[in-house]
Amino acid sequence: MKYLSVRSAVFLFVTVLASQSVQQVEAAMTRSSEAWGSPITYPSPGLRGAPGGSDGRVVKLFAAPRVPWGPGHRGIDIALRPGSVVRSVSRGIVSMAGPVAGANSVVIRHPDGTRSGYSFLLALLVTKGERVTKGEALGISGGTGPGHLNPGVLHLSWRVGEEYRDPLSRLAPRAWHFAP
Repeated sequence: MKYLSVRSAVFLFVTVLASQSVQQVEAAMTRSSEAWGSPITYPSPGLRGAPGGSDGRVVKLFAAPRVPWGPGHRGIDIALRPGSVVRSVSRGIVSMAGPVAGANSVVIRHPDGTRSGYSFLLALLVTKGERVTKGEALGISGGTGPGHLNPGVLHLSWRVGEEYRDPLSRLAPRAWHFAP
């Protein structure tokens, strides 16, 4: 019986220690993470709701899957005229530039270890291994892919480790418009 009490105490201690470590890592990430810039040229007429402009409208929100392999929308879709320049939201290193499931994409690994992804590009302007700065051109919009047949969207994603998170929570505050 005494053995079980010691074992339970050790388990409790390890559990508390592990949860504190996770909290410390998340707190450090929050402290070191800067707000992202816009992935599109700003100001864009559509961001302010100007007649005829739709650039910058968030047309599909993030929807986390219930399980890692389940259905969901692992990013946000931002309306963007085909032929527009897509820019890096923060500095980092290009960890991937090329086709993913038939769609041109770029992934940037940021200094805090997180990754931003830009999908459905018509053309790529960077290659793997390049260092990029915040606002640097990554590609040209206008591509399509599975579930995104409209060439007028940019799919922006954010990953912490292997977990996708809502990129809107990371973008600097601005007048984001949401399509009805």
